[in-house]
Amino acid sequence: MSPLLALDIPCGPGLTCNSAFGYLTIIMAFIIFAGSVYLLLAAVFGIRMGYLVIAVAFFGWMILFSAIWVFGTAAPNSKNLGPRGSDPHWQPIVAGVSAASAKYTVASSYPGSPWKALGPGAASSAQSVQTSIQAFMANKANTTLHIDPLSPNALQTTDFTVENVRFATQGKVSLAMAQAFYNNGGPRVTVLAYHDSGDVPVYSWAFFAASSFGFMVHVPFLDRAERKRKAVLTGGSRPPWYGPA
Repeated sequence: MSPLLALDIPCGPGLTCNSAFGYLTIIMAFIIFAGSVYLLLAAVFGIRMGYLVIAVAFFGWMILFSAIWVFGTAAPNSKNLGPRGSDPHWQPIVAGVSAASAKYTVASSYPGSPWKALGPGAASSAQSVQTSIQAFMANKANTTLHIDPLSPNALQTTDFTVENVRFATQGKVSLAMAQAFYNNGGPRVTVLAYHDSGDVPVYSWAFFAASSFGFMVHVPFLDRAERKRKAVLTGGSRPPWYGPA
């Protein structure tokens, strides 16, 4: 692979060249493949009916495709294989020398009861909290110092250490707190995070709903156009021709 392809070069606010090329590839692929089929259908059925045929076929195919994303197949772990929403994660919300939260009052008792460390069998949960807090601290530091996160001088997650991870609950919300500090010096910061259950299938459901809506909207128009075409083929009068569009 070329070194240039491995770089995520910024192309504008919130956009990188890799993502821009990805969007352009999808748009061009749709124009070329769907557009070429539409040209053939329009040449046979006409502009309006050609559009209705390809629209109904496209939305029908998308219903089947998105239904597989939503409901899965007989194979194990076959759900949510399409575009994914946010995965379950720990979301840091408060950071300070002594973190406090008006919403989650239990934070004021950290690291005492009811905060507790999980046993060795739940090491992955503590690691997940550490990773989330490290990313939070790096992003916050880069923003405060006005450093581009993609620049070589940007602070990385490995520049921060997270210790004393503790867990508690308030109501039905799972909470985690820990202490983090910059490896090259600085104050020890206490960070509060809550567990976000995420919404992985949101885009799959969105595609399924939009495809179903598009299919139901176009089918009646296709049926009406097909009836008119059938009447012409069985002896009806053709609509007047006004020359090429």
